[in-house]
Amino acid sequence: MTLSLSRLWPSWQKKALLGAFSGGTLRDGGRGATGRSLVNPMTAQEVVQVLDTTTGDVDAAVDAASVAQGVWGSVSGIVRRDALLKLSDAIMAHRDALAAMETLQTGKPLGDAVLEMDEVSHALRHFAGYADKPLAVSLAEHGTEGGNVGMHMTTHREPLGVCGLITSYNYPLMLTGWKLAPALAAGNAVIIKPAPQTPLTSLALAELAAKVLPKDLVQVLPGGVDTGKAIVARVDKTSFTGSTPGGQAIMRQAADTLQPLTLECGGKNSVIVAKDADLPRAVEFIAQGAFSNAGQNCCAASRVLVHADVHDQFVNLLENETRKWKPYMDASNASADSAQRFYGPLIDKQQLTRVQRYIDPTRAAFQAPAVEENTGFYATPTVYTQVDDHDALAQEEIFGPVLSVLRPFTSTEEAIVRANGTPFGLAAGVFAGNYSTAHHIASKLQTGIVWINTYNYLPASFPFGGRKLSGFGKDLGANALAEFTFTKSILHGL
Repeated sequence: MTLSLSRLWPSWQKKALLGAFSGGTLRDGGRGATGRSLVNPMTAQEVVQVLDTTTGDVDAAVDAASVAQGVWGSVSGIVRRDALLKLSDAIMAHRDALAAMETLQTGKPLGDAVLEMDEVSHALRHFAGYADKPLAVSLAEHGTEGGNVGMHMTTHREPLGVCGLITSYNYPLMLTGWKLAPALAAGNAVIIKPAPQTPLTSLALAELAAKVLPKDLVQVLPGGVDTGKAIVARVDKTSFTGSTPGGQAIMRQAADTLQPLTLECGGKNSVIVAKDADLPRAVEFIAQGAFSNAGQNCCAASRVLVHADVHDQFVNLLENETRKWKPYMDASNASADSAQRFYGPLIDKQQLTRVQRYIDPTRAAFQAPAVEENTGFYATPTVYTQVDDHDALAQEEIFGPVLSVLRPFTSTEEAIVRANGTPFGLAAGVFAGNYSTAHHIASKLQTGIVWINTYNYLPASFPFGGRKLSGFGKDLGANALAEFTFTKSILHGL
């Protein structure tokens, strides 16, 4: 294990490799165990060896989680609330170490990682506020219907049991926090399977959770597809964030038992720029939406439709903005200043190879400055213009820093039809000066979330999730609690 990781999380100093966090401890496979290499995307150098979870270990973890859930689901909401608040405080107490660990395993700018730790803490605090609040309905009716003098009717919101949380590598701990917080607030136990490339912060979170929550209530099982399948086969509910093919595979597997699912999958997100838009503002937000996190964002700004009257001006401003973006090479820079326009590497060699198929410097309109000596997995932010709506650039999720400006539009209705012209339905953006125009467009876009004159703002209080090939169900907001509970109706004749 690298010295830097040992310094970040001292309890791992004597671990030869990292395995599952289960049974209240971090497993290491014992003497002679071997794992797979986890690398730093900035350098392509090994960080640590990780031991994938076997099917037998998954079964044991789910059995233990079921016992823990029986206890957790029976305690008062006040107890759950206070425990989640303590976990939120623990995240903030270890904020810098967790952020540095996130940068180590993803390569993202440290300032961005710090803000993501804040988001995790905030999600826990937000959903802690629901834990002790009544979520049921109680209604009394007086009469003789059905031969009864009256009826007392109630609904009960019950936890689902053991929930599998399968997350992506782009925002490892933040996505986990989005799912973990409502699941625990509702009284469930959780089995977390982080992406194979990014288990570190989830393992650290489980260690913190073990100090304030019942044993085995939160377990983390590293692994790949086989581990994920084993988890889906055993849990009572799966909440997934990842690719559309991954979500489809889970849906097929879950069909046998009609297991409840939340699937937050891919996106090919359109942004409409009206002729009365604040162009400098639009350009800055769109570039952030396209290039931040190296474009590895399911709701990344990917295709832009600009009114013909302002198209050329928009493209000129976008070129100037794009050239301000610089590769992030110094993990000691903790500045969270939004004026710092940094792009980090892609997650691994496989993703870099995939994204590079979409980058053709001879065809691109312009690019950001490239990495001079690229030893990591960096892809240069690239912009195409005059892209046809049916081109692969305009239809396929790239998951990299590639932005396509489509052919300009001349009417609002044309823009709406073309913006909806993909099989995805996760997110969209509108930049317009007229309030009524902006909201008319937003009402017609077939997506789960629409930003107007901003982009990528996701408060814990508002639901996030898509439609069509972007999946179904919601993370965040009160809707997320419904994703992790079952509503039972009880009617009591008086």
